[in-house]
Amino acid sequence: MNLNELWIGDLLSVRSSGRIGKFAGIKDGKARISSDGKIFLVVATNLERVPEKEYFENIHDFLNKEKETSTAAKPLKIKLNHTLDLHIEKLGPHMENENPARILEFQVQQSFEFIRHAIEHKYPHFTIIHGKGQGVLKLEIEHQLKQFHQIKITFSKNGGGAVEVWL
Repeated sequence: MNLNELWIGDLLSVRSSGRIGKFAGIKDGKARISSDGKIFLVVATNLERVPEKEYFENIHDFLNKEKETSTAAKPLKIKLNHTLDLHIEKLGPHMENENPARILEFQVQQSFEFIRHAIEHKYPHFTIIHGKGQGVLKLEIEHQLKQFHQIKITFSKNGGGAVEVWL
């Protein structure tokens, strides 16, 4: 198996142990495999992709097991200053090695929950730090904010790297 052809998050089986885990990158020429909340280094010859049919038959069990051991299931922590920083190293360091699409999905989901929480708890204003980057996350946040009729005014902050929201 060529490790360079794998994507972060691909489901793999370790031949010698039967362990199934997610591909989490390459270190020292070996695959980093995440399984049961731990990272294992495995040589490429000891790996095989989980067949798509088997993947879909077992994905429910696998995801439930991952959820039990993952820190992603922790509730969102909201600072007293009503600010959410969506930089992945702050929001979810456990997600830093995920593929960009999964990171974006996680950031958008956390932002949505934060906005709902802010509205529910009647914050007069709050800030979402999305960063400057390529603007993809910023556009997602702007789209989310337009979905809430409770939001009256938004201001760009930090040179366009954040948005301040007033209810």
